[in-house]
Amino acid sequence: MATLRSDIIIPEVFTPYVLEATTQRDAFLASGVVQPMAELNASENGGDFVNVPFFTANLSGDFERLTDSSSLTPGKITADKQVGVVLHRGRAFESRDLAALAAGSDPMAAIGNKIADYIANQRQKDLLSCLAGVFGAVDDNASSAFIGLTVDGASGDTPTVLGPRQIVEAKAILGDQGEKLTAIAMHPKVYYDLMERRAIDMIYDNTGAPDTSADSGSTAPAFGSVQVPTFMGLRVIVSADVQTTGTGSSTEYASYLFTQGAVGSGEQLGLQTETDRDILAKSDAMSIDLHYVYHPIGSKFSTSVANPTRAQLETVGNWTKVYETNNIGIVRVTNTSNLD
Repeated sequence: MATLRSDIIIPEVFTPYVLEATTQRDAFLASGVVQPMAELNASENGGDFVNVPFFTANLSGDFERLTDSSSLTPGKITADKQVGVVLHRGRAFESRDLAALAAGSDPMAAIGNKIADYIANQRQKDLLSCLAGVFGAVDDNASSAFIGLTVDGASGDTPTVLGPRQIVEAKAILGDQGEKLTAIAMHPKVYYDLMERRAIDMIYDNTGAPDTSADSGSTAPAFGSVQVPTFMGLRVIVSADVQTTGTGSSTEYASYLFTQGAVGSGEQLGLQTETDRDILAKSDAMSIDLHYVYHPIGSKFSTSVANPTRAQLETVGNWTKVYETNNIGIVRVTNTSNLD
C-alpha cells in the first residue's frame, strides 16, 4: 500500500518520540529543579486538583529537664495539605496540500520536528506563571505566599545587577538549607550581562549531569560534550519568560534560585496525539493534549479555580504557603541589567 500524507505522523510512534525530545529540551527538568512527585499524579482519581497531606510538628524549644515530680509537655502535631492544580492543555495544527506544494516541503513533517520545542516552551511558561503567583509581581509582592523568600525592593534592597551578594543573601534566607540551592533561572538580559562581566563559567555535561572533573571549565571533552553555564556554582537556566517590570534602563528582572526538586510535577494523562484527513479540503490536521501538574513545593493552590489560565496562575490571592520558610526550596532575587 502506498504511503499517504496522513501516514506522515503516526501517533503510536510520534508521541513517545515527542515525549523523549521534550524531556531533553526542558531546562528545568534537565537541571533537576523539576522532579516527578508520585503524590501529584492524578491518573487514578481524576479531578482538577491534587491534595498532598502532610504532618507538621512544633519542634521549637529545648530539651526539658526530667524530674520525679514533673512530666514532659507534648509538642503539638497537626495536619495540613499542599494542593496542586491540574492544567488541561491542548493545541491543533493543520496543513493543506497546496501549502506543501508551494513550500516545496511538508509542513506537517516540520510540525513533527518542532512540536517538542513547542511543548517544552509552553510547559515552561506555565511553570513560570506558578512562580509569579507564589511570589507576586516584581518589586510589589507584599501579600504573596512566598514574600519571605525574596531579595528585592520589597525586602528593603534596591535592585542592582546580579552579583555574589544577592546569591549569598538568597542562601541566607534558607539558613542552614542555603547550600542546597543548585540552579538559577534568569532573563537573557541578565545572563548576557553576566557573560559580558566574565562571571559565567562553563562546565561540560556528558551524561545528563555536570561533569565534576571539568568544573573549572578549562577543557572540553573531544566529542559529544554539552556546555552548561554556571554562576556562583549554580546551574544557569535562561528564559525570556521570567518576570520583568519597567522599561529601558528602569527594567527590573526576576531571577529564581532553586534546590533540587523545588518544583514537583505530576501527570493526569500523558501526551495524546491524534491525526485527521479532510479529503474535501485536501488537508491534514493534528491535535495534541496533555494534562499535568507543576507545583512549587510548600504551597497550596485555591480549589475554587479549576483548570486555571496563566493569568489565574499568576494571581497572588490563589496561593498560600503551607511549609515553613526554610523548608521551601525557591528564592527570588530582583535585579537589573547593564545591557538596558
